[in-house]
Amino acid sequence: MRGRGERVLVLGATGFVGRHLVPELEARGHDVLAGARDVIAARVREPGRRWVHADLDQPDTLAAALEGVATAYYLVHGMAGGPGYELREREGAERFVHAAAAAGVGRIVYLGGVRPAGAPSPHLRSRLTTGAILRGGGVPTLELRASMIIGAGGGSWRIVRDLSARLPFMVLPRWLQSRSQPIAIADVVGALADAAALPPHVVGVYDLPGPEILSAADILRRVSRILGTRLVVVDVPLVTPRLSSYWIQLVTRADMAVARELVEGLRSDLVSRDRAFWTVAPRALTPFDDAARAALAGEEASVSPASRRVEHTVRRIGLHQRAGGAP
Repeated sequence: MRGRGERVLVLGATGFVGRHLVPELEARGHDVLAGARDVIAARVREPGRRWVHADLDQPDTLAAALEGVATAYYLVHGMAGGPGYELREREGAERFVHAAAAAGVGRIVYLGGVRPAGAPSPHLRSRLTTGAILRGGGVPTLELRASMIIGAGGGSWRIVRDLSARLPFMVLPRWLQSRSQPIAIADVVGALADAAALPPHVVGVYDLPGPEILSAADILRRVSRILGTRLVVVDVPLVTPRLSSYWIQLVTRADMAVARELVEGLRSDLVSRDRAFWTVAPRALTPFDDAARAALAGEEASVSPASRRVEHTVRRIGLHQRAGGAP
């Protein structure tokens, strides 16, 4: 087993998962470097972290950030970067693994996405390609794959939460029937943190399945029930993912490019093939409803009073429409 106190680098520390992982690693006694492209902005947002400049477009910054690092976490995603992100993700992964090998890094831990039952969307294809590049770069690599991560600040969760809270009814396009195994951010972070202490031979690809297999429609209904609303779903199977992304943008806080990519990824089931990682690193997984409640509580704690008033008004309008009144 690897010991406490080893130096670890978290690349992508300003992102959704990275913001949760860094404090967990620190709590476990690791010497944590939080990598960011814009260190000044990162220090302003979170002054308590030990920030280092790490830019995938600048190999020299990677060499400096990786010096003395035992485990490097790769949590970078380029989906929100617009057209051409697949090429940028490939090139970034190649630069990173080259720098990690040169620095003598002991292991890379990468968080990717579950391989779909059918052809992967561009986003999932890029996630899978990134994992293959990292695993083939000469540094022992552990690739962990998750489907929807339930937690405040997550892109997929934000869409689910907003749709459940704001819509009086929803059409049921075919993609809402696809199934996945959503997992709590706490369990993902726990798995990633455990990876730093696993024996060196634990490498390769492992899925991180949540405790339940749910369709996207099931997820929306469950969150709606927790919120105290009732989502009416109408079966209209001919609505395409691309068309769906437009009304998702109208109803939710999602970026258009992100909404389109996430919906495209739901064309096929995202169900894990095994639960082997939970044998290697056992933990009691958080039930879906508990994970959703924790995510809602996290959002409530971070929302400004003005935003809370706007959201309350939106929800009242939705409830009034459900009761048959005019907007």
